[in-house]
Amino acid sequence: MDIQFTPGPKVLILGHSFISRLTQALTYDPKLSPDFNLAQCSVSCYGIRGGTVNRLQNNEDSNAHIQNFQPSVIILQIGGNDLCDPGLKPETLACKIVDLMSDFQLHYSFVNKIVVCELFTRTQPWYITAEQYENKRRIVNQMLPILVDDKKLFWKHLRLMNSPLQIFASDGVHLSALGMQKIL
Repeated sequence: MDIQFTPGPKVLILGHSFISRLTQALTYDPKLSPDFNLAQCSVSCYGIRGGTVNRLQNNEDSNAHIQNFQPSVIILQIGGNDLCDPGLKPETLACKIVDLMSDFQLHYSFVNKIVVCELFTRTQPWYITAEQYENKRRIVNQMLPILVDDKKLFWKHLRLMNSPLQIFASDGVHLSALGMQKIL
């Protein structure tokens, strides 16, 4: 989803199916602001359903989107699907996410800042139990702020993760309509 261009910075929100669903919600839900209330910015969203760090890094379409849009800021929501791999250690995933951020900065000179967002909890993850997922998620979220440098940031979803409301869809993986409103 591309928003009308404004003279300010360009911001790309990039990631897995959460971003695809966010794009749909922004299109159809009048309660949501398609420009994220960032009137001074041009905002574009690009999500890959079932996306993992490797799939995002090696996806020609997402790389073409980055090249064409030329964002100065990339916001990443990635890693949740990776955590469902029973053989992947959370420490490895945290390093892969930071490596992806570094690769983007290396390959795209127009990118000045990359923000990686906290991984969401899942009540019904694939291939592992919710407890295993949560343990791995906590480790990744603890490591990411330590591993990022001055051109990379870690973003905690405080409004979302501390919400007493039902923010997850019935699949236990994605956000509900209320969760989408809460994130924005």
